[in-house]
Amino acid sequence: MTKLRYWIAVAVALFAALTLLERFVLVELLVRRVSIPLFLALAEVLAIIAVGALVRRARPVDLPLDFLLGYPIFGALCFLVGTLKISAWTMVPLVVIGALGGAWMASQYGVTAGLGAPADGKRRSVVAILCIAVVLACGFVFAQAPPASADEVAVHLNVPRTWALEERAIELPLIARSYFPLGIEAADLPLFTMLGIDGGVASHFLHLVAAIATTLLIARRTQSWLATAAIVTTPALALTAGWSLADWPLAGICVALAVALESEDSRTSAVATAAGMLTKYTFFPFAVLAYAGALLMKKRVAWKPLTLAVVAGSLFLIRNLVLTGNPFAPFFGEDAMSLGGSRALYLADYIFHSSFIDEALGASLLALCVFATGRIAVLTLLGGLVLFFFAPTARVLLPFFIVPAMTAAQALERRVFAIIVGVAIVVQTLLAVWFTERHTPFTLLAGSASETAYLTKQRPPYDDIAWINQTIPRGARTLVLGTNQTYWFTSRTRGGDSARISRYVDLPTPDALYVRLKRDGITHVAVLPADSGELGPTSQRMLARVLDLYASSMTSRGNVTVFALR
Repeated sequence: MTKLRYWIAVAVALFAALTLLERFVLVELLVRRVSIPLFLALAEVLAIIAVGALVRRARPVDLPLDFLLGYPIFGALCFLVGTLKISAWTMVPLVVIGALGGAWMASQYGVTAGLGAPADGKRRSVVAILCIAVVLACGFVFAQAPPASADEVAVHLNVPRTWALEERAIELPLIARSYFPLGIEAADLPLFTMLGIDGGVASHFLHLVAAIATTLLIARRTQSWLATAAIVTTPALALTAGWSLADWPLAGICVALAVALESEDSRTSAVATAAGMLTKYTFFPFAVLAYAGALLMKKRVAWKPLTLAVVAGSLFLIRNLVLTGNPFAPFFGEDAMSLGGSRALYLADYIFHSSFIDEALGASLLALCVFATGRIAVLTLLGGLVLFFFAPTARVLLPFFIVPAMTAAQALERRVFAIIVGVAIVVQTLLAVWFTERHTPFTLLAGSASETAYLTKQRPPYDDIAWINQTIPRGARTLVLGTNQTYWFTSRTRGGDSARISRYVDLPTPDALYVRLKRDGITHVAVLPADSGELGPTSQRMLARVLDLYASSMTSRGNVTVFALR
């Protein structure tokens, strides 16, 4: 009788759940919007895991570790292929072959994402896991929305999107940050090739997987869900879990490097070094300090695989050397000053400031850093403190503080300290929820706003760009002035930093500028309200003279004007 009632209850539950899903229209809307991007993102996740497992040559397949290390390496492969041609015929096979390889390797060698037994008490673990789950849920809410953050639509998604429209990974000299290591960004090339503009949503899901993988690695190292939550709920991380930024993957790679050096896993540390070099410039000082700490601890470092990793990780440095003569472009050049810090040097502002909410370091992370142990952790912490006096954005400091914080989990055994940190975790989690609600991605889930309405509210240039897309002919190449947020253009564009555009148009004569524009294939010039800095006075006058002399037509709407060149 008990077994019969059990199966009756299962049948009733299934009937009720299926009826709920069928009648709940919002679930259907969500599935229609994100099912294909999510499916393709998961296919690429398999391909990335295969690449990570292949280069590490470790058995079994370590899902979070191999994904984080394989992510920028897979992107580098996409970039190399993209320098020849970006199309469905070149990008799709990378994903298909990689996904099949990942599935085969998992079936042959097994998988692991083991965390070990957490040291927290049950009550602490429940609260910590709940806060982590809320942060990742907020990340999903952002991930299902179209890209709308300034860094995404100006650089991180804009560069691979522009490459996909050009059908080649070409130099983009008007965007200073297009010379940064772009291993993570180049991994989006297959997604933009297959999905067009919707590739940005698929990229969001890739970065959400990176956030989950990083969380698992941190939990594995700390053996404490409370310590993990103290790091994961740090606003600078928590608020960007569903955005296409490099901070979560970089944090995971730095964690992997530190753990590998501590355990003398030479192959993993070498692969992590190559992956970090392909991800972001800020990895370089972190790696130097981490290896210095390992040597001081008399840990074994295998120099041959490390040398090979450094050579492989120098892909974008070599590219920069060929294109600009400066391997670390745009640093140590004309843009060095403009790429510096942008905030006041006050510790309170880094903990919380209304102007930098999504870059706040919070309280729990900094509290744990005080108890950092081990040479690697202490040296990276000191490196972070030195960088702090240069007033960088808070995301630059994250890896330097996350690794020290991981080593301090035992400090949470002290009841008073655990309570204070626990309160900070809860407050930071509530901040993540508030920040997510304030940016209104919930309106897309609720069906109360369209993607057009959402983007128009988040990014004012979107509506102007949508009008320009309808105005210019297919196949045009447009020089965009006034905004660096050119991600939404459906035809080829040239846009970027106002200082670089000023230098681009600042030529001795209008004829010389016209020749440059035609040589670069520019057919139209679009002028939008300035949101990324004005052109210099000399550049404005020169451009105005060229448009007076060589524009064949002019179309305008409000403050937006499109010129067609003869």
